[in-house]
Amino acid sequence: MASTQLKVRAFQRKLYLASKQKKDFRFYSLYDKVYRLDFLVESYRQCRANGGSPGCDGETFSDIEGKGLVPWLEEISESLRERKYKPQAVKRVFIAKPGQPGKFRPLGIPTIRDRVVQGACKIVIEPIFEADLNDGSYGYRPKRGAADAVKRIESSIKEGYRCVYDADLKGYFDNIPHDRLMAKVERRVSDKSILALLRQFLRAPVLFTDENGAVTITKPDLGTPQGGVISPLFANIYLNDFSNLITTKTPCRMISYADDFVILHRKPFTERQVQWFKKKLALEGLTINEAKTRVVDMRKQKAEFDFLGFTFKMVASRWPNGNPYLRVQPSKKSQQRFKAAIRDIVKHRTSLTLSELIAKVNPIVRGWRNYFNSCGYPNRIFFKMDWFVVARFYRWANRLSQRRSKCLTPDPLKKLMKTGLELFRPPRLSPVKGA
Repeated sequence: MASTQLKVRAFQRKLYLASKQKKDFRFYSLYDKVYRLDFLVESYRQCRANGGSPGCDGETFSDIEGKGLVPWLEEISESLRERKYKPQAVKRVFIAKPGQPGKFRPLGIPTIRDRVVQGACKIVIEPIFEADLNDGSYGYRPKRGAADAVKRIESSIKEGYRCVYDADLKGYFDNIPHDRLMAKVERRVSDKSILALLRQFLRAPVLFTDENGAVTITKPDLGTPQGGVISPLFANIYLNDFSNLITTKTPCRMISYADDFVILHRKPFTERQVQWFKKKLALEGLTINEAKTRVVDMRKQKAEFDFLGFTFKMVASRWPNGNPYLRVQPSKKSQQRFKAAIRDIVKHRTSLTLSELIAKVNPIVRGWRNYFNSCGYPNRIFFKMDWFVVARFYRWANRLSQRRSKCLTPDPLKKLMKTGLELFRPPRLSPVKGA
């Protein structure tokens, strides 16, 4: 397995360097790499690591491995080699939007078989486009992440780029035009077989089963399903022209993560500039979500905006003659989501024991800490979240019976930590009431 990963990475490195050196070169003879068994093995490993629900065929990773992984992959390889491979329908599900009751985000779940083939395509073509992507793009790229985007915004504001166009695209993944997207892909890829396969994934039928069990199958004319392995790469490719336009034709900086982006400028944005942004996006078939888009002047005290779960805010200096400074910390929405997740676990009506509750809470605390501790000034919020978590357990213990519970007495914090509870800043805590 390790040798397979090394081979794949060596191939990707060569392709990346070739793409970097030859900006106008169109790559050919790529399709035969997609059905190579070692590439399919690596793609399956990545899909297995990401997990996820089965697609419309109901086949799980356990089912595949129970029947035999190698024969299963060999069958896929053979169908690709003989040009007989056809993507299956994408299962459409709706997931609730965090912090927005009653609103749902559509998610497309391909079958594991299709995910593996998409992953193999991504392994082959991603290095070609990675060499061309704008430096301000951070979403779903190798060795880049949300924390890097946040740090870049923070450093840019400190460098003087204090006027912010905080934008959000309306239904970005669902509204990418197929023809325009493929035209951008064809600038760098001339292999007709792999282009045809990519088109098949874009046009794969969508299967939706409603609450009554009625099945609806539609064939999309727009969009690439959120949940597809190759969809994030498609999203980056499609927005790249607009990103390059901003950084080459204007004195602004654009920092993006998938469909969320901010444009930073040293001077206040004029209405003409804002309309120009909208016009250029409209030419790409994209629409700004006016309700979530605004212009913020970070030169003013208390000015703030949210991005990727963080709040960027100018706050007054503690020194009498000091200048306002930028504070980056977890946003209020992120805090509310964290509290809601803890409340959903540590609640009055539960049959779980203290150890079982802690086992469920720890991964949430750990993930939140790892994400928000990567940049900014989260200690103050961490301290508040610690108090909240301990208070939830304290409240849960006191509701175990009509009499005051001895579950966490005499020292709740000490008992919780001894049982294995992970906290952000445990040495500074003391027992509290109410949450």
